[in-house]
Amino acid sequence: GDGNLPIAMSGRVWVYADPSGGEIKPGDRLTTSGSKPGYAMKAADSGRADGAVLGKAMTTVDQQTGMVLVLVNLQ
Repeated sequence: GDGNLPIAMSGRVWVYADPSGGEIKPGDRLTTSGSKPGYAMKAADSGRADGAVLGKAMTTVDQQTGMVLVLVNLQ
């Protein structure tokens, strides 16, 4: 309601997952989704991923919530 949104700079954070980049598995590098603002997707193209990675997936996508646990490590 007040326009404030949480932002994570580091740590373990649950984020919404966009499956358009492929199935997310633990250890996959994640980046921002181009089609769904606020969502993360698998960084499938390793050549373009450098500098665009939010962190690594720690879990698969939870089917009930559509979220994945991410170890956020911005660099």
